[in-house]
Amino acid sequence: MRRTSRKVWRLAAGTITVALFAACSTSPVMSPQNSVLTQPQANAVAEVVATDAASLVGGATLDAATGMPFAVAPMPGEPAMVPSSASCTPTRSPSPPANSDGDPVPDSVRIAFTGCTFSGDGHTATLSGSIDIVDPTPTTTDRAFRTRSNAFTRTVTSTTGTTRSVVENGVRSVVGTPDQVQLTDTMQTDYTYATGATASHVRKWLATFVADQPGSIQMGSPLPSGKWSISGSSTWTSGTNTYSLSVSTSDPLHYNASCTVEPRFDSGKLTAVVTKGTASTTVTIQFTACGQYTVTRS
Repeated sequence: MRRTSRKVWRLAAGTITVALFAACSTSPVMSPQNSVLTQPQANAVAEVVATDAASLVGGATLDAATGMPFAVAPMPGEPAMVPSSASCTPTRSPSPPANSDGDPVPDSVRIAFTGCTFSGDGHTATLSGSIDIVDPTPTTTDRAFRTRSNAFTRTVTSTTGTTRSVVENGVRSVVGTPDQVQLTDTMQTDYTYATGATASHVRKWLATFVADQPGSIQMGSPLPSGKWSISGSSTWTSGTNTYSLSVSTSDPLHYNASCTVEPRFDSGKLTAVVTKGTASTTVTIQFTACGQYTVTRS
């Protein structure tokens, strides 16, 4: 078992975040128990899966008024920086966008991030790419929306000069009420680790968020505290090796909005059954406190 502690600096605009990844080996070494993954590889898979789970928080909310994300997919281990219009003013096309039903979601708009750079605590984060926001029910006033990430990229350079990045492509569909959010996550995230190694995670997840306080989910505001239940399948690739994953939350992940460390889960268990050929390894990520989790394999 390895305890992983992640400290992340917080984006004041909300819950969208940026991510750090542990280096991973690209050649699996079989254990005497015919395990698919070594412990370092299990740690690397857990890093990716935990990061993508934490990114759902940003994907569940929408600030269509400014185009500024509430959070950028979390990169554990880096200090948070506060985005502002002085350092980043996303471009909206068209501007202003049409809004046929008058709800918080425009009919269709592209938010492009160009020249968006934030600095804090000696670290620098850069955003690029674009996000399309679409109202799937443009004549019905509701909370439904769909986003498409187009090479939406977060790059973080640390005080030591180490650079990590994540590139996101794919679609999220959200249907919400003041009490809960249902989210379909059909995405690919491509990671570059501090060592220069890369990995990709292609997934289709179904996720449900239930607020701790009924009625507290507001469109145009960051997500309140609550519990995430996640299930689905994915493919994780590192080097020439590809693995099939089945992901579930045997114990819902409790999102704590007051956490200042990513991932902002203070309890819950995320399990990934990793399969290659006829062998498999179960990777269990147990969240124990804000920004802290343990990784075990069996």
